[in-house]
Amino acid sequence: MLRKLVSLFSLVCLALITGMTVSCGNSYSNTMKPCTGGPYNVVGDWNGTFTGGGATLNTVGAIDSSGLALFFDGFGDTVAMPAITGTCSFSGTITGYPAPGTVGTITPGTAQGNVTSATSITGTISNANGSGTLSLTASSPLSGAVTALSTSHFAVVGGGSDILNLTFTQTTPGSSMNFTGSDANSCTITGNFTQQGTSNVFDVSYTVSGAGAKCTASTSNGIGFESNTDYLSANGGQSPVYLYADIVASSGAFVVEVY
Repeated sequence: MLRKLVSLFSLVCLALITGMTVSCGNSYSNTMKPCTGGPYNVVGDWNGTFTGGGATLNTVGAIDSSGLALFFDGFGDTVAMPAITGTCSFSGTITGYPAPGTVGTITPGTAQGNVTSATSITGTISNANGSGTLSLTASSPLSGAVTALSTSHFAVVGGGSDILNLTFTQTTPGSSMNFTGSDANSCTITGNFTQQGTSNVFDVSYTVSGAGAKCTASTSNGIGFESNTDYLSANGGQSPVYLYADIVASSGAFVVEVY
């Protein structure tokens, strides 16, 4: 089903979920404001609001120390921002990835804007079809300290395309974790969550291997964080600590919720 992500990145107000065609709204300037202040420490967890093409997409995500900035919604769709390192301005390609199993064509665009403080980022998104806005606000999705998971856990891939059985062990630094397990196709899944300092941000490596016909060997990378919220509704809204990974692969992007 086509959802808000498709409308947002078409930016020409094409089909919404219902398939209805709507007219374009207001246009926005693509010009960045004068650059002052910073650099700011933006490593952490963020809420994102992206508006364009007649749609507003509310997301959660994180930014790491390299500037990797990935956000996802409750369906497992992903928005990949250009690098945001804390300097007072940024620009580059912004790409939307529908959750696995979702049919839809996404048109990449350009994002540019300003880091106005350590807790606020604003800007515009545009492509040949039109323009919109973005707003990122620092958030605290986890109550309490970040803690490495241990023992076995279930995990779901956004969009419900796969169920994983994973076993976690703590490693270094801090609350970093290694994991190993399998997916529904009996492929082997391994990787790690490497904590960024003492923050609730992890750099994630995700490897698929195995002899099965559907076990296409690959290693992909992304970003992760812990939360008390069941964003993908995989666990009936209960409140343990959830671990999330937003992974960008050669075939697209996918979100993993571990519970």
